[in-house]
Amino acid sequence: MTNTATNPRTRISIKGAPRKYDANELLQRQQGYHSMYRSTDQNCEMVRGELPYLFLTKVIEKVSEGYILTDRYPMTMSNMNYHCHMIKPERLQTADLAIIDEKVKQDYIAELETELAQYRELLTQQLLEKAELAEQKKLADKRAKLLAEVEREVNDVWGERVVIA
Repeated sequence: MTNTATNPRTRISIKGAPRKYDANELLQRQQGYHSMYRSTDQNCEMVRGELPYLFLTKVIEKVSEGYILTDRYPMTMSNMNYHCHMIKPERLQTADLAIIDEKVKQDYIAELETELAQYRELLTQQLLEKAELAEQKKLADKRAKLLAEVEREVNDVWGERVVIA
């Protein structure tokens, strides 16, 4: 898409067309977000405890819910500050990915709608500009025709001036 409306004498010219919804592009975007989700701590939950007993109790509770202890992130065993990352169970990851998929889809649709709106605006400007130019040409042609008629009438009244030397 090209908008050359920065100079008032430059005409607006639209090249191409807005993209259409493409399920493959959406799937590719969603898969990219899935990879990012799985390779970052988004698929993990931080388990914390101030005392070793409370921390271990929470870890055991999470394991019973299907969480898996991971070594991708450091575990802290400082006094009064115990924490570790645990990978969420598959059912929670699936729910997270469904939310991500919907957000990616909505973002993709919004992007396509924005692009379509830009093309519509440019086409509106282009068609308006074309109509205004046609109207200006029509007025100029009408004025030129009227001027020719007036000159003919003037010549009929006064005729050609003859100079005798």
